[in-house]
Amino acid sequence: MRSRSRAQDQRLRFWNQVVYSALAPIYNGLDWLTFGVWWRLVRRALEAIPPNQQVLEIGFGPGKLHVELARQAALCAGLDLAWGMCRYTQRRLIHADLPVRITRGSVYELPYPNVAFDCVVSTFAFSGFPEGPRALAEMARVTRSGGRVVLVDIGLPEDGNRLGTGLARLWEQMGDFLYDLPAMMAEAGLRVITFKEYGPGRHIRLVVAEKTGSQNFL
Repeated sequence: MRSRSRAQDQRLRFWNQVVYSALAPIYNGLDWLTFGVWWRLVRRALEAIPPNQQVLEIGFGPGKLHVELARQAALCAGLDLAWGMCRYTQRRLIHADLPVRITRGSVYELPYPNVAFDCVVSTFAFSGFPEGPRALAEMARVTRSGGRVVLVDIGLPEDGNRLGTGLARLWEQMGDFLYDLPAMMAEAGLRVITFKEYGPGRHIRLVVAEKTGSQNFL
């Protein structure tokens, strides 16, 4: 993982404060603009989440996945830092006649008690967190023993192919971090049970980890 330059930080702030938050409907249009490819990449998270679970989605964005999670979960909560995404997803849930349990907040200080969820999921958000280990520690804190943390995000392909490596580095230039998710999960007390690479150049990965044993949190 490379350190991020000042220019990369500026681009990321612009993306989060202007594009991501204020232009939620346009961000939602990624699925249409990519002819459904974006949704196919995101929805891979669903295969790792059993039905009738208590689920938390972090960084739910425009809420398409969140609606699907809410339909199959016993309870589905969501947290996002962007007001625009919170408002957009709230309207989406209401339109689908589903409970609204979304909160604007930070992944570094999740407003939930310890071991509150069976599953914590995040898609294409974790690579944008400057303090990945701290974020993952919070995600592990709110996950019950035997529960799952499910991440879909970018990364360098293990086979080092040019297309996937180039695409991952492009994301990195835009301000994202290329984390070693399996190693980071192990440090957070999580055991990786699924690691799948897919998408263009296999630079997208689905990483599923199980929380092992009981942990004490202050």
